[in-house]
Amino acid sequence: MVQRYHGKECLFCSNKEQTIYFKKFYICMQCIQSLPALQVFLERVERERSNELKRTLSKKKKITPKRKEALERLYRVMEENPKASQRKIAEILGFSQAWVSHLLRNHVDL
Repeated sequence: MVQRYHGKECLFCSNKEQTIYFKKFYICMQCIQSLPALQVFLERVERERSNELKRTLSKKKKITPKRKEALERLYRVMEENPKASQRKIAEILGFSQAWVSHLLRNHVDL
């Protein structure tokens, strides 16, 4: 099936700045502000985004004692072996390389 390609330009005025993807089309902010139904949609989207951000910030995972101990061991081994790969660190600790990677990705700020 052949369809016309719509670039990132407004469906109504062909403006390429400040466009938002809406139901398979791009629409610029000026056109959205001129259409009341789209304004309501945009306000709802912004509300949902802010609520989602609040939820993710409030759902911070608690670190269990076992995970905290694993992190402490991991950081100790990393200090002792600064040039070791994740695979080598995993062998030293007796963990899988995937678990070492997971700990590093999710607990860098500790």
